[in-house]
This record gives sequence, C-alpha cells and structure tokens, in this order.
Amino acid sequence: MHDRSTHIRRVKYTAFGLRIASELTLPELIPAKQGVGEDVVIRQADLSAWRDQLEQTNFVMQGERFMFLIPGTAIYAIRGGQEIEVSMLPGADPDTVRLFVLGTCMGVLLLQKRILPIHGSAVAIGGRAYAFVGESGTGKSTLAAAFRQAGYQMISDDVIAINVTASAAIVYPAYPQQKLGLESLLQLEGLRENRHVRQRKHVLSLTDDNPVRAQYRDLRRIAGEFNKYAVPAADKFYNDPLPLGGVFELVSDSPNRELMREGESVAVTEQPLNKLECLHTLLQHTYRRVIIPRLGLGEWYFDTAARMAPKVEGWRLLRDSSFFTASEVVQRVLELIHKEEKSYGSH
Repeated sequence: MHDRSTHIRRVKYTAFGLRIASELTLPELIPAKQGVGEDVVIRQADLSAWRDQLEQTNFVMQGERFMFLIPGTAIYAIRGGQEIEVSMLPGADPDTVRLFVLGTCMGVLLLQKRILPIHGSAVAIGGRAYAFVGESGTGKSTLAAAFRQAGYQMISDDVIAINVTASAAIVYPAYPQQKLGLESLLQLEGLRENRHVRQRKHVLSLTDDNPVRAQYRDLRRIAGEFNKYAVPAADKFYNDPLPLGGVFELVSDSPNRELMREGESVAVTEQPLNKLECLHTLLQHTYRRVIIPRLGLGEWYFDTAARMAPKVEGWRLLRDSSFFTASEVVQRVLELIHKEEKSYGSH
C-alpha cells in the first residue's frame, strides 16, 4: 500500500487514553506533542466502491474493518483498533463528519481495542471517576454540567472508556466538550444566579466563581441534534486516568409518584444496586452495544462487564421529572459517595 504519510500532514491529539494522529482537524480534542508516537491514525480515503452495498445494509464487515455509511455525510471504516478511514460525501457538513468520528467510530475502535465504552457522563470526585448512565433525556450531561458548575471536573460526556484489569476498572478521559440542550443551559444559569451554597465538605457548592457559559449565541449547534449545543469544558476537565468508583443510573420518575426518603417527600431518592443489577445496568448502557455481536466480541463483552460489576458500587437515582433537580441530585450523589468513603474507612 502506498504510504501517504510523507505528504499528508497529520495533527496529533489525545482522547480516550489514546494518542491520535489525524488528517482531519479535530478542534474538540486536546492537542498532543508532535514528537510522540500514535496509537490511532485517522485518514481520508476513497471508500466509494462500498457505497452501493452499504446503502442496502447498516454496515459491512470486511476482515478487520467495520464499515458504515451515514447518508449525505461520509463512509467510515474502522480497522483493528488502529485506524479510522473517512470518505466524505459531496456537500458533507464537516461538523457532522466529526460527530461520527468522535462518536460511533471511536466507540467501535475502543471495542476493537477491548476497552469497554459506556454511554454516559463521568465526573472526577475524590480521586475516583463516577459514571452517570440512563436513557436519553434523563439528564446525564446536565448533571455533569451541574458538577462542573459546583467546581468538580468532567472526565467524559457521551462515551466513557473503561479498561477493566484484574484489580480495577480504569476510566480514560475523553475530551473537554459537552452536549447540552438550551433548556438545560438556561436552568443551569438560573441555578448559578440563585447562589446555592453548602458549606459542608463533599456537598454542593455553587458560587459566582463557577458560572455556566451565558453567551448561547456563540455556541455551535450540534448537527442532527434538536436544540443541542457543543459547550466547551476545558476549564473543568480532568485529563488523567482514574479508577471507577461507582455507577449511577438516572431514572426520571413520574411526578405523580411521591418520592420518599426516611418518611419525607424529596426531589430525588436512590436504590442501591446489587452486583447482578449493576451488571445489568452496565450491559444495558454500553455504547453501540448492538454492534458487539457482529464484531464477534459477545463473549468478551459479557465477561468484561461481569468482572467489572463487583469492582464498583451502583445506585439507581429516581428523580422527580416535573422540575429541574440537578442541584438536588448533585448533593445526594456527594452524600452517598461520602457515606461510602466513611464505610471504607471503618473496615
């Protein structure tokens, strides 16, 4: 094969614990030093010969290559956990092209590398990573933004890369950007203006020093997403691997059902997950999980999740969906983590 590297410039980035050399400009990612090696190469290629076949099916497996087509955007091929090829279609929007490179392509590539991608957001708290998963619309990104506003650092939004070793589950940071709806941005701004402050350790602290971005007109709308915007998060981004401390599954509960804790009505309450429930939650919220059998990774996938479940604590958080509960959820999460830390210390 002809080596194009002698005349095609590649920019170096880091994301998901990987060193990435890309022919496509990826402004969302953190630049890396040009002298370092690379784990992944992203290159432009002509994959038009596969277009007719891909239009008849969702994807094509060709040896180590997983290929798929996004109509009007690009044909993508991911090979061996080492290479992403992008064949842009005429008139494609570059933002949309990158959206699938950093989403589905990276999810497939992580699976090929035997790194488990979980669909959710992750935040650094007390030297550990905590993952927030749930169905679409349950507030994963909004909660991560509320944590950032409270002074905590985000690790990932949308795809959480987890390497499960014999002794731990390690979360690799993604890149410093969030996807937030306009309603969430407005609610978070209102939350900041209310100056909610808690003085106790490990409990929410929202101050004027942590403003949510107010210049909505300067934010880029995410292609294909209704009223969602790309929000930079470089000021509160944690860019080192961390052990996974716990998983919180967010559930929007019916406002007609009264949420109770210790006999009192509350906006959010929790249910601890046993190991089997934690395993089910991890399997349910794996990123692009329908692809896994076609990659021949079904056995590895289940075994990895089964080894991971006993290593982390799990909770299901039920929140009243009739009003904005981000600050209450943040506070309850921190209380649960602090309680867990005290429990560890007593053993």
